[in-house]
Amino acid sequence: MTDRMTTDITPIASVSRRLRDAFDDFRCRIVIRRHSKTFHKAFSAIADPEKRNAVYAVYAFCRYADDIVDTDGNAHALDTLERELASFRDGRTPERFRWRALRRAADRFYPKGYDFRPFFDMIEGQRRELDHRNYRTFDELLSYCRLVAGTVGLMLVPILADNHDDRHEHFAVDLGHAMQLTNILRDVGEDARNGKTYLPLDLMNLHGYTVKDLRSGRINEAFIALFEDIAGRAENLFARVLKKTAIFSSDARFPIAASIILYRGIIDACRKNGYDVFTKKNFVPKSEKYRLIGEYLASAGK
Repeated sequence: MTDRMTTDITPIASVSRRLRDAFDDFRCRIVIRRHSKTFHKAFSAIADPEKRNAVYAVYAFCRYADDIVDTDGNAHALDTLERELASFRDGRTPERFRWRALRRAADRFYPKGYDFRPFFDMIEGQRRELDHRNYRTFDELLSYCRLVAGTVGLMLVPILADNHDDRHEHFAVDLGHAMQLTNILRDVGEDARNGKTYLPLDLMNLHGYTVKDLRSGRINEAFIALFEDIAGRAENLFARVLKKTAIFSSDARFPIAASIILYRGIIDACRKNGYDVFTKKNFVPKSEKYRLIGEYLASAGK
């Protein structure tokens, strides 16, 4: 009797667990699709479903940390997230979909004894965001970019590289810097309306663009020069990492290249809109995305 009951129940429990896992993966995919069409389009091209779902799980964690600050401004919730992460690192899995999905990703791709340092650093970057002040120098800005964006690349490296080393970590940080600088340029107006600016004061002073200009949404020669200065730095980083995608596993190279190309396109979208990052939402239209990807594939001989 006992043996028959065990035989009957175990498959049901196993099916139930698989269904829950599949639903957790689906919810993570919804998060990335809703909040970043660029990343979703790029990384949905990964053929390996485990690898693809692991990317979605990492994004869901990062999105949650970001929302705690951007939507709620909740220091207590950020502290709770850090405690949950410490518990997760020590082997316990909080009963929420993003943690369950991240556990399966970690078990599959992260080395034994992984310290989850990039995840803790991401939380530290979000904590700085709660106490945001103007950045005096571009180097200070890059330090912030590393915490909130370079860390994301570091989280993804074990998933996207078969045998990762320092080259992959430098790649991740450079790409994170480029993407966050792009975000900053795209969101100048929105951030200013929220009482924030990420444009470093040393570069604003260099180009003669004032805080008063920023608050009034003035687009003048000084602003264009400031925009192009930061954009040029981001584009140089994009160009550098685009040449190095071959260090990643073969199935990850195209998704990574696509994310670089499509994100870089946001800068050109701002230019095409007359540098109006104050009143317009700048994004890469679907037709332009296809064109950019097509050009890349043609140039790469694929």
